[in-house]
Amino acid sequence: MTKPLKHIVLFVASLALGATVVLATGISTASAQTQGWSKGKSSSTPSVSDMIPKMSSDEAYTERYTFAVDLDGGGHIGVDWTVSNLGWGDGQGGAAVRVRLPGHDKYKFKEKADDDEWSYSSKKFDIDIADTRVRARGKNTFVVTHKGDDVSFKLLFKNTTPMWKPGSGEIKVKDGYYKFNMLAPRANVTGEVTIGGKTIKVKGTKKGYADHVATNIAPFDFAKRFSRFRTYNNDVFVMWREIKLHSDYGSRSYTWAVVGYKDKIVFSDPDATIRFARMRKDPKGGYKFPMAIQIDGKDGKDSIKLVMRGKSFKRIDLLENYGAAAKMVASTVSNPYRYDVKCKYTLQMTIQGAKAQVSGNSHFVMDYINE
Repeated sequence: MTKPLKHIVLFVASLALGATVVLATGISTASAQTQGWSKGKSSSTPSVSDMIPKMSSDEAYTERYTFAVDLDGGGHIGVDWTVSNLGWGDGQGGAAVRVRLPGHDKYKFKEKADDDEWSYSSKKFDIDIADTRVRARGKNTFVVTHKGDDVSFKLLFKNTTPMWKPGSGEIKVKDGYYKFNMLAPRANVTGEVTIGGKTIKVKGTKKGYADHVATNIAPFDFAKRFSRFRTYNNDVFVMWREIKLHSDYGSRSYTWAVVGYKDKIVFSDPDATIRFARMRKDPKGGYKFPMAIQIDGKDGKDSIKLVMRGKSFKRIDLLENYGAAAKMVASTVSNPYRYDVKCKYTLQMTIQGAKAQVSGNSHFVMDYINE
């Protein structure tokens, strides 16, 4: 496999490591062999040791870690680490960094590393790829650093809400697994960024977020679609994710939803229902995607209804920057497009007998991998 294709396959793998109603007309054999978030042994609190890369020998083994923060006063910092056997050689590493600060040019960094060019600890959560490092400090604190030619930073993520996972934290299919852990549902972030020769103190008050995904199936073999939504509205935090499986696994759709209030998770449903409306056909990507979504969830006697009404959208060809030749090769395994939909949302909740409603502006994202 050539290096350009290696990079694309690793990139496509990272899309999923970033993200329904089932009609009662009979369950296929493939569907019957799948196990969603709500099945299996359930524990709502993962541990730091669960985040250590497993370094599996499985051909499609991939793990991804994402840390992000919306800064007080404006701006954003996001960092991704990917470990994967997909592509050319096992144990590849990748790091990607995005920095946007008011008054400064946007900074983007992306670098790949062979298995002998990056490091991790097998005893504690500590990963360093391309001078971009993340490590745990205790149970709910993480240190993130980056040293680039133009930008460097050190950030401290201190969770205000403990680590969490949806139900069992895992989807199982006949060929493998897909796991999800939320390392930081909400975190206070403090630190310093050196940019343009100046060092700037930054912070994000309860606006830090981090997650971890692990799988041993290539995303283009595992799923058709990955969808997600996350927003903070003062004391309320709400998030959902949906995955529509590949037709090899019955095209089943699995959705989970979670709501936090202040420093606690107050509602979660690992088997929520998702409904689409106002479908739009994209002539370029070829996909149909919704401009409106409704999520319904139940947690014992508690319930939520989240309605998102799209106002505008942005289409992103996720292979656009890889050149015509490389894109042609990659398109044999995947045709990934992203639809980022700005929306007005309303969350209606009945929790512990109390009713509440929260509204605001946000966006939901849908990554279509294959038809």
